Amino acid sequence: MHDMRATPRAVQTPTVKSAVPVSKRNVTIARGKKVRPESKEPLKKRRKKIQKTVLIVIGALALLLVAVLFYLVWLPVFRVSAVSASGPHAEEAKVLAEQALVGTHAFILPRNSLFFIPEDDMRANILRAHPDVEAISITANGLNTLKVTTLPRAEAFLWCGAAPDMSDGRCYSANAEGLIFALTAPETGTTSEALKIYSEIEGQEGESPIKARISYASRIPEVLRFIKAIQTLGANVVSIALRGDEADLYTESGTRITYVLGRELEAAGTAASVFPQLSLNDGSIQYVDLRFGGKAYFKRTGEAAPVAE
Repeated sequence: MHDMRATPRAVQTPTVKSAVPVSKRNVTIARGKKVRPESKEPLKKRRKKIQKTVLIVIGALALLLVAVLFYLVWLPVFRVSAVSASGPHAEEAKVLAEQALVGTHAFILPRNSLFFIPEDDMRANILRAHPDVEAISITANGLNTLKVTTLPRAEAFLWCGAAPDMSDGRCYSANAEGLIFALTAPETGTTSEALKIYSEIEGQEGESPIKARISYASRIPEVLRFIKAIQTLGANVVSIALRGDEADLYTESGTRITYVLGRELEAAGTAASVFPQLSLNDGSIQYVDLRFGGKAYFKRTGEAAPVAE
């Protein structure tokens, strides 16, 4: 009897050749994204372009800022139109300050601009014209007014010539640093503020000693301190003669006290032990010599030889 069940046959699936080359099958393309062609411009070159653009922007902003500032300084609201002055030589100081405000800085900026006040020129002009002015204050009073205040020099002593026997009777005010700054009357009392100093001077221009400095000016502060010290011991010093490295101090009665410059401390110690025993203001002592380290030699008026203490 014939078996109706047929023996199954193998079915061959036809081979489908891929259109894509085998060597390129491993290329994966991300879904939803497009492949961008690689940039041909190097990264370094792109950075240089960005930096150049930034510099151009900054330069443009700087130029704009300069233009705005230039516009502002020329506005009348920011320019000085009036000057007021007070203190010694106020009127002259006002005129000199106004003259300094005329014109421009380098033909660009106005000299009377509130932002570019020529303070150094003002001070120099006023001090040159008036040596008795110690300092100058310059402040803005509002946007259009400038206030100038002059301060006088403090008189420390009077300079009355190179030596007592060479004086012409005129005395000049000088400060503690030895600067001669004004002519004054010689009869101004006998207090320490009117102390008279005789000394050579340096830096004199012309016939007037004003603006010159006393020789040994660096010694003046120590000399003045020494005088104050011995005044407390009863020596009423009214004048000094500086000569070489020595100083002669004269009391009101004419007694001479001599010591070596630069050795004020030693001389003050010797004076403290001797002066209380002497009458230095009645003319009974001709001179006291403090130049010999710890010893004092003095001569009484009318005596033939000095006495050591």
